[in-house]
This record gives sequence, structure tokens and C-alpha cells, in this order.
Amino acid sequence: MRIRKKVNIAVWLLAASVLAADVSGNSLWVYAGQMGAGGVFTVQEEAFPMQKGEVSADTGEETAEEDSLKSQAEKAFAALLREYEMYGVLTSKSDIPVLQYPFYDAPLVKALPSGYQVRFQAAVVQEGEIWFQVAFAVNGVEFSGYVKDSHVISQDDRLQKWITQYFSSPKSRAAAISSVTPAEGTDLSAFPSSYRSYLQKLIKAHPNWTFVPLNTGLKWSEVVENEMVNARNLVPVSSLLLWKSTAAQDYNMATGAWIPKDGQTWVQASESVVKHFLDPRNFLNEESVFQFEQLTYNGAYHNVSGVEKILSGTFMGNKKLEDNSGGGITYAQAFMKIGKELKVSPYFLASRVRQEQGVKGDSALISGTYPGYKGYYNYFNISATGLGDQVIVNGLKEAKAEKWTTRYAALLGGARKTAERYITRGQDTFYLQKFDVDASYDGLYWHQYMQNLQAADNESKNVRKSYESMGAINNKFVFKVPVYKNMPSAAYPKPGEKLEKTTLTAKKDGYTVNLSWKETSGAQGYQVYRKEGSGGTYKLAKSLSGLGSTSWQDNKIEVGKTYYYKVRSYFKWKEGTMRSSYSSEQKADYAIPAASLQSVKVKNYTTVQLSWNKKSVTGYRIYRKTDSGKYVSLAVLKGSGILSYKDSTVEPGHTYSYKIRSYKTVDGKNYYSKYSSVKQAEVKMKVPSLKSARASGSKVKLTWKRDTKASGYYLYRSEKKKGGYKKIQTISGNKKLSWTDSGVSKKKTYYYKIRSYVKTSKGKKSSSYSKPLQVKR
Repeated sequence: MRIRKKVNIAVWLLAASVLAADVSGNSLWVYAGQMGAGGVFTVQEEAFPMQKGEVSADTGEETAEEDSLKSQAEKAFAALLREYEMYGVLTSKSDIPVLQYPFYDAPLVKALPSGYQVRFQAAVVQEGEIWFQVAFAVNGVEFSGYVKDSHVISQDDRLQKWITQYFSSPKSRAAAISSVTPAEGTDLSAFPSSYRSYLQKLIKAHPNWTFVPLNTGLKWSEVVENEMVNARNLVPVSSLLLWKSTAAQDYNMATGAWIPKDGQTWVQASESVVKHFLDPRNFLNEESVFQFEQLTYNGAYHNVSGVEKILSGTFMGNKKLEDNSGGGITYAQAFMKIGKELKVSPYFLASRVRQEQGVKGDSALISGTYPGYKGYYNYFNISATGLGDQVIVNGLKEAKAEKWTTRYAALLGGARKTAERYITRGQDTFYLQKFDVDASYDGLYWHQYMQNLQAADNESKNVRKSYESMGAINNKFVFKVPVYKNMPSAAYPKPGEKLEKTTLTAKKDGYTVNLSWKETSGAQGYQVYRKEGSGGTYKLAKSLSGLGSTSWQDNKIEVGKTYYYKVRSYFKWKEGTMRSSYSSEQKADYAIPAASLQSVKVKNYTTVQLSWNKKSVTGYRIYRKTDSGKYVSLAVLKGSGILSYKDSTVEPGHTYSYKIRSYKTVDGKNYYSKYSSVKQAEVKMKVPSLKSARASGSKVKLTWKRDTKASGYYLYRSEKKKGGYKKIQTISGNKKLSWTDSGVSKKKTYYYKIRSYVKTSKGKKSSSYSKPLQVKR
């Protein structure tokens, strides 16, 4: 930044306002620091980007026209803030740096998450860019610093009008000060994926709406735990059964009565229904989205007619204040007047009183006639807590202490307290006033406006109806939507009249089965059932108490068995036990994977070759049956990669049946799979045949077909066709396929036969005789 010659350096001593102006009208930002108690600003460091004590001369790089436009813009923005305060919301995918001075390499004041509320203090046009000076608080300590215009958004339409007037004209562009990147539109990528489908639908219907994630930095489970503190979230005793807590401190199991927490009809909400209303995704819809709207005043579309739409059908609709206070105005005019004065949405004020006082408005808190407190009113039910009459007395004590002796005074006083305690202190939406998850002021969780769990949703619906009836539903609204860490993968369902069926998964981890299931809204606990084998009977394996008890490990696993599981939720109360339907069945198979015989082939008359498919096992066991005998174990093979076996103990003339089992060895014990299907091998010797028998002189030459499986051949001769055959030669080996008989006589007839033989472990085995072949000499 450059300091011009004619700047009065003394003006930087006006640090309380941070923005000072010299006699020429030039503005000068000077300090960034911490806002102390009572609005006293504590200087941290001068905001000069140069050595202390130095003042640089004007270089002439900026023209008079540029300087004039910048000055006009900065002055105009300061004038807007003098009208009434302007609030904004930081927006970004990641934390936004708030800097001590309006340039990028300035020291950091704080890094704030998206969705953080800030109050505008000034605008600075610096080298063609807009920087906003903003005030904010962290844990109750107030700070001030600068952010780029691209990181802050506001529902206040004055901001956009200012940008349009000073930075969108041809004149401003020619003056080279149009490098303006105001935050606008919704960056869906800044939201978790589970939010996006809801947001896309709303943006498609309302393109002018902008959604900003409020990154709370809080874990979902921790928020739920804190929201379940006694009496923090209440529902009417007439609510659905599953909406009401049955914890010992909330419900008398013996009598079946719920214990009142406020008045006589408000009881502790169940954890499930709290989770539902806490989950922002459930309300990103047309009916409920306005619980995320900023509740600051906007003169562009807040008007008396809109307020009347909210009050329609109630004791306040088109009615004057009963005591003619406020100048004899109607309730709608009163809310509009107060909203404009306090810079708070009059629609919010009207909706809040409608929620607190109901349609009839017959509460003693606004009757003005309650004994001991006549003439006092408390429309916003501030401090009206306790049991029974304590609610009325405590609320009217507040009215008396604040001197709310007229109806208008009560409306104005209650609205002022609400604005000062909540709206200007970070809790500037219906949602944040119900669920205190903003840590800028007053810590977390406890600083909620109301105990009624449904209040934010109910009030926001009234506001939405008013906008719609006024034709303003498509105006530019800014919604800041809370995001938590480790949220459920999907929006948490609302408990109904009965428990819904859950979804079960089963995963094997060694010899442990890890079961997990989806939380059932409204459940008090779950029952896990198990059976062994498809034909077994289900038995209760484990009963778990607690809504969030959604997992269990089964360690009682036996190798070789298959287990089946299902789960259901339960809810116990005086009248009995409600149970959901069973989940779908899940299986954990610890049966040893069974191998199957791929082939059984007879290799020769003494060997059968077996092969099977591979399994992840320790090994295999082969069984064999001979003919119609019994199966016996033939071999035990260790090694999952051994996939074949030669049975060399077979003999011709038999049929062999084979089957196989896989096994695993665990802790020294073998566990077996089921048997494979049976395959057979018939070991039967082929009957050889003589091809020829030719006489030549005193000899006969015999030839035959080869039997590749034979060990050799036997040759036989007889002088008659039937009977009398004698072995005349043994041929070793199966390759010799002829032999000459030299022991024959002339003028005789001979008959020849052949048999093959095979050597076995039990001796030689022979085939049947071939057909005889006749030779005449």
C-alpha cells in the first residue's frame, strides 16, 4: 500500500474505528487487533507495509480518477454501516485467513472455518481488489481483521447494491478497480457428498439461493452426547413412543409414566429423535430449509404483509396490541418496527412468538393478570423454565425485572434480548438457536434458546410460508448449513410408530466373524441370532443394549462349519417389548473348501491317474473303493499345490471308485471338507487278437495287434479247436508283434490263441484268450 503525500498521518491514532479519514476525504486503514471489553480496541500493530517512521511519496501510479472512485466507494460503504450493522458469513472449502492488513502477505489474526459469522466494519479498495474489515469472536474474545471479498457473503442486499454501483460500471472498469470477486453461488464441493443431492435439488428450483457450509469442527458423536444432557431437548408427552426417552431418569418403568422436565407435559427426547432433528440433511428440503437462513434484517423483502402471513390464524393476526401500547399498532406492525430497529428479521420475531405462545395466546405469561405479577408480559418466554407453575413465575420474574409493563415493551425487550444474546453472537439461524454448535460466544451446547426439539423446524416453516405467499421465495437468501465430523453416511431417519428392519453385514477376520448393522431409529438395543449349518436352528447369540451398539464379534468359531446370522432391534417399556423384523440372513462360511476330481484315467493296467482342482487348504485325502467294497483312505497329500496322484496298486479286472477331501490343519488338528463326487475307473485288460497265422515249410508265423498297456504276451496252440491248448511261448514286452512256431508237423491242422499279461504287485495278471486262428499243414 502507498501513503499519499497529502495524507494526515495523525489520523491513524483513531484506532478505535480502524478506518480514519483526513481532511481531503482520503480513507486510511491503520490498525488490526483485538476488540476488548466494552468495545475498547487493543492495538496489535500499525498497518503500514513499510518500515516504521517512513512515509513514501506518491509515485503517480494511481490517477486522480482512480483515487476518487476508491474514496467514494469506501465512504459509501461506511455510510451503509452507519445506517445499521451489516453481518456476513465466511465461505470457503477450507479455513479462511483473517489478516491484520488488507494484503496477502500480512500477518494472520485468525484462520476461521466456513460459515463463521462476521460483522462488517469497513471496506478498503486496495490495488484493484476489495478487502473487508470484519469483527468476529472466538470463544468470547473479539477480534478484527481483513478478508478478501471472495471469502464473505451476506444476505443484506445493501452489499450487492454497493458492489454493483461502484464496481460494475464502465467507468469503474476503466479506472482499473474492477478486480472484484464477491462470494456468490454455492460451491457444492465444499459440502460432504452426502449433502449434495439435497442441495442440488434446492438450487435447481431456486438459483438465487446460496448455501454455505458451517464447518463446526465438532465430532457428530460428541455433539449427540452433549445434546442428550438432561432436559436439553424435550418433546410433548403425547409424542410417539419412540420419540421419548425411557432411560431410568426419564421414565418410570413400574408405572409407565414419563418424568416431566418442563411444565407437566414436556419430557426428555429419545436419542434417535434428537439425532434426526440434529442432522441438517433431513431439513435440506423446500419445507424446512429456512431454519438455516440468516435472521438479520433485510429491508428488501421484509414487510408488514409478510409478517401478517406468519400471524394468520393466531390471536395476533390482524389484531392491535390489546393495551394499545406502541402507538395503537398491530402485532404485525410492532414486529416490523422492532425488527427494523434491532436489525433482526421481523419474520423470525413473529414466528418465534407464535411458537412460544401458540395459536390461542392463552398463556399466563402474556395475560397480564397472573397473581403477584399483574401488568407484566413475557412474549418470548425468556427464563420461563421449571416444573408446573415455576415456568410462569420464573418467566414473569424476568418480565418484572426488565419492567415489561406493556405488551409492546415486552415484545421489544424480548426481541432485544434474543438479538443481543443470539443473533449478533453467532447463533443467527433457527437451527443454531436450537443447537448451540457455534463457539464464537458462550461456549457450546448449553446456550440454546429453547428446549422444544421441533421448534426450529416449526418456526422456519412459518417463515417459508410467508415468503412464498409474498412472492419472495426466489429472492437471494443465504443459508449456512452445519457440517460435523464423522457423520452417519446418510441422513438419520425419524423414528416412526414401529421399529424398522435393519441391514446386517458379516465379515470374516481369521476365526472371528465381525457383524455390523445399521442403527435402527428408536431402538434401545439389538438381539443377534446364530445357527450352524443351513439346516440348523437359530438361537440367541447376544443381546446388546444401547442405540449405538451396532456391532458384535463372534469368536466361537469352529473350523469346518458354516454359520448363519440375523439381527433385530428391540424397545422395552411397561407394556412389553417391541421388536423389529429380522434382518436379512448373512453367512460366514468356515467349511473347508472342497476339491473336486477333474479326471480319473487308466494309464495302464496297473495305474490310475487322478487330478483335482486347487483349493486354499493344507492338503488332500484320497479315498478308494474296489468294486462293491468299502471306501478306504488311499493317500494323504500335504500341500495345496499337489493336484494329481498315481494309484499304482490297481489290478486288472476290477472297478475302482475314487473321491477326495481337502483338509486344513489348525492347532495340530485336521479339519476336512465334504467329499467330492465319485469318479470311477474300470481296469480291464483288452483281449488281444491274432492278425495272421501263415504256414511256410515246417514253420508257422504268427502276428498280432499291439496292446500298449500289456507287459507281454502268451501264445497257445492246440490240434483241436476246442480244448487242449498249451502255452508254447512267452513274449516279454508289448512291442514284439510276431513269432514263428518251428515245432509243427506236416499234414496236420493247428489252432492258435494269444493272451496278454501285465505284471502287478501281486504277480502277473492275464487277459482273456483271443479267438482261435486255424492253420493247415
